[in-house]
Amino acid sequence: MRARPNPLAWLALALFAAAGCTQPAADSDADITALLPAVGEGGARSIKESSSWSRATEPRTFEFPRDHGPHEDFQIEWWYYTGNLSTSAGEPFGYQLTFFRTGINQKPRNPSRWAVRDLYTAHFALSDIGRQEHYGFQRNRRAGVGLAGAARDKYHVFNGDWSVKLQGDVHHLQAVDGEYALDLRLRPTKPVVLQGEQGLSRKGALPGNASYYYSHVRMASEGTLTVDGTTHQVSGESWMDHEFSTSFLEPGQVGWDWFSIQLDNGHELMLFQMRRSDGPSRYRSGTLVDADGRSESLKTADIQLQPRALWKSPESGGNYPVAWDVELPRHSYRLEVVAAFDDQEMITAASTGIVYWEGSVVVRGQSGEGPVGGRGYLEMTGYAGPSFGPLLTGTANEAPTRAAGNAGG
Repeated sequence: MRARPNPLAWLALALFAAAGCTQPAADSDADITALLPAVGEGGARSIKESSSWSRATEPRTFEFPRDHGPHEDFQIEWWYYTGNLSTSAGEPFGYQLTFFRTGINQKPRNPSRWAVRDLYTAHFALSDIGRQEHYGFQRNRRAGVGLAGAARDKYHVFNGDWSVKLQGDVHHLQAVDGEYALDLRLRPTKPVVLQGEQGLSRKGALPGNASYYYSHVRMASEGTLTVDGTTHQVSGESWMDHEFSTSFLEPGQVGWDWFSIQLDNGHELMLFQMRRSDGPSRYRSGTLVDADGRSESLKTADIQLQPRALWKSPESGGNYPVAWDVELPRHSYRLEVVAAFDDQEMITAASTGIVYWEGSVVVRGQSGEGPVGGRGYLEMTGYAGPSFGPLLTGTANEAPTRAAGNAGG
């Protein structure tokens, strides 16, 4: 919201809630709170919004491949890849590889390369669907010393030896942690989709509480996954989101639900809703893409989302809706979206302190009078733990005159 969304500055880092596994010390920078400025009473460390960061307030002109790269005048940015893959024998897997950039201090006074202007966080997760096992990894590094960053003259985002590079029109993803790894090549099969209003995705009522957001909604994917030391040749389809913004969750907002769905009739669907402490907010949005790549923006009245089954996490205690009824009455879609398996929760005590659910889903239902099926990914934030981790705790959401307003990813 991101609500992947997946991405307000707020959303961005909630997504940062990565996997339940911790990293060896050598794979991460200092404890995240030590890298944040001291603000507020008692010297609590967090990010504070600043008027010096740019905001998403009106549609902009996108240019590619330039806009695949970083937008360092905005405080929050993420590059989000998810996908459903299988071996030649039909063994199913899901994956997530995400890179986050968080602006800490736009103009550090310290001239040292070790001064923290931007913090890069990355999440890497694999879902072994056949065995119902989920593996997740996370890392933090400051930019400036060559350990993490995003190139300005080409599409290359990296955090240590985790990276995405653009080679021609192919997105090359690599990540490895011990006996778990991916090495994938993704080729877009449809044009870039600008989410929301020509790429301006609103998350709330306050001016500027929005992100710039585009997606590759169907990418032919092939390569290798290594799970528990065994390497598998895989192929399938992936989804990519890129969002950048400067904004936080508004007062009363606690998280979001975000869906990316690839249907077997050649259509794709992105949906998200913001959630308040007392239930869904009026901010619900999405995009429907047809088989020829034409996209249509969906409004709140076009979308009906109803959770119908809960899974309680033994780790966090969060109650996640792992099955949903999704209807688009105006487009004659009635879908059931069900988790490929329940336990795909991500816990990020080592980086952002956020807990969220991000996992592979199976889709079945009706399109008009005919059956339709598909696969996708679901992200749910704000069901367990604090609404914000240390990166998003501050005074920003106490200032209703600031901030602005799809989410996902």
